[in-house]
Amino acid sequence: MVALSGWAMYQWHPDRPAFYLVPNQLRDDEVLLEKVLEWEADQGVVWIDARSRANYDQSHVEGAYLLNEIEDFYSLLEPIWAKIQNSADLPFIVYCSSETCLASRKVAKKLQETVGISEVYILKGGESALLERGLLKINSTSSN
Repeated sequence: MVALSGWAMYQWHPDRPAFYLVPNQLRDDEVLLEKVLEWEADQGVVWIDARSRANYDQSHVEGAYLLNEIEDFYSLLEPIWAKIQNSADLPFIVYCSSETCLASRKVAKKLQETVGISEVYILKGGESALLERGLLKINSTSSN
């Protein structure tokens, strides 16, 4: 019973460590920030912020679109649909608040399955990788 409750706590803890057999191994759908920055310089990328609106309003990658599972995904998508479609040939980079955040994977799957975006990646390290590089733009008009 103790093992089951420990596993359950691990599954739902927002800051749980990554559970990989090999540390720092990339999954097939993940990409390192360095590679994303190369792509951005060469051809451009589309940033998708899968965090909450409150987090997005506080800070986000410049030009990132807010698409999450917390709100209605399709309501968020509707006003940016044309921009997303016009950028469909670029890599889409989805990030959320932590290394193990599942929101990125859910949003990436919806982009692939319902919007038809073929090249969608999860940013390895999420928000912390962006913070380390100073890439989260702080919104000076956010209300706190």
